[in-house]
Amino acid sequence: MSLIIGILAFGYLASSFLSWLNVGHLRANINNTLPVSIASQFDQQKKRQIVDYTAAKTRLGYWSEALSTAVVVFLFTAGIVPRITLWADGLNIAPLLQGLAVMFVLLLIGYLSGIPASLYADFKLEKKYGFSTITAKTWLGDQIKSLLVSGILMGLLFAGFYLFIRWLGLWWWLAAWALVVVFSLLMLFIAPVVLTPLFNKFIPLQDEELKDKILDMARKADFPLAGVLQMDASKRSTHDNAYFTGLGKTRRIVFYDTMVKNYSHQELLSVMGHEIGHWKEKHAFKLIFTVSVFSGILLFLASRILAHPWIYNAIGLGDLFGRIGFSGAMVGVALYVAAILFEPLNLMLSPFMNWLSRRYEYQSDAYSLSLNPSAADMKGALIKLSRKNLSNLFPHPLYVIFHYSHPPLLARLKAIDDLTLPSPNALGEG
Repeated sequence: MSLIIGILAFGYLASSFLSWLNVGHLRANINNTLPVSIASQFDQQKKRQIVDYTAAKTRLGYWSEALSTAVVVFLFTAGIVPRITLWADGLNIAPLLQGLAVMFVLLLIGYLSGIPASLYADFKLEKKYGFSTITAKTWLGDQIKSLLVSGILMGLLFAGFYLFIRWLGLWWWLAAWALVVVFSLLMLFIAPVVLTPLFNKFIPLQDEELKDKILDMARKADFPLAGVLQMDASKRSTHDNAYFTGLGKTRRIVFYDTMVKNYSHQELLSVMGHEIGHWKEKHAFKLIFTVSVFSGILLFLASRILAHPWIYNAIGLGDLFGRIGFSGAMVGVALYVAAILFEPLNLMLSPFMNWLSRRYEYQSDAYSLSLNPSAADMKGALIKLSRKNLSNLFPHPLYVIFHYSHPPLLARLKAIDDLTLPSPNALGEG
């Protein structure tokens, strides 16, 4: 029990420390001189907004994570986890459903513990800074649909895991690994046409002139584009974004409707070029491969850890494990405990994954410049995106390592300049 509590405490303290460093670094550097190209976009009022918004989100993160951690600790120390497991074991249903019952109840408790932070973020914090436009009806609908979708997907994965555990013994992790990989690839196909339309409305890009320019760029890049869509993001938020999603016939570029309204055609084309760059460089497949490798390692470790009685003795379920072994309700609680034990490991893996993602972002920026070689347009889009979203201009380097999948604005602008501006040596030659 003390091991689980220690792991949870370590995860909370490490995350909180990084967040504290991040806010302190922003406050210490916010009045630093900015590059001439962006200084006019960030006056003192805007800088103050960035500091206040970042600090407010950080405080909310402290309280939200503290609550969720405290709930999990309470579930174990108060003996609630064993009670839920024994309750499920006593149900007159198939063993697989007993395991599902444990997993669903424990995850539902975790979901409910996150509702206060979600409500505060959407209806207080984000509204205060002019971002949130969501209504109570939309918020409630999102929660219900998210629960249903995640419940179905989790149930399918759990069923596969359970059957592999029963059929393959200690080798279950290998089949489960294959299932995770196939599931990840399948989601790339079906998510754009089945899941995301449950939450947002997608329509063809309404600006015909812009659409023609985008299709022309796609043809030049030999990019087989299935569609250019705009999403009704404004029904929930005024944040701007764009992304590339799907594979094959579901491949598409999606712009938030807020972005289409506020950016020039050339700026949007630079964003489009960036998304094409992700496809050209096969970043999605590379990331899936990397995540798959780590998933295989984690599943292997889980198969070895969960095979030993000590973990069940620690949470007060040693007698049940001795009676039914690794089956029924025990599978549900075992996978739940494994997820908790591996959470700090995910934090340790995040520097590599984030470094890889940032590297891919730089590569996509470079590709975009080869299609639409106006550095001013690309930099303009990035500056607008950062300014509109009140992004941290001076994140702590350690926080970037652990949390940033995209390069900070100033680093990204410098990389663009390095690609497009002649070097001092080159200017001196001749």
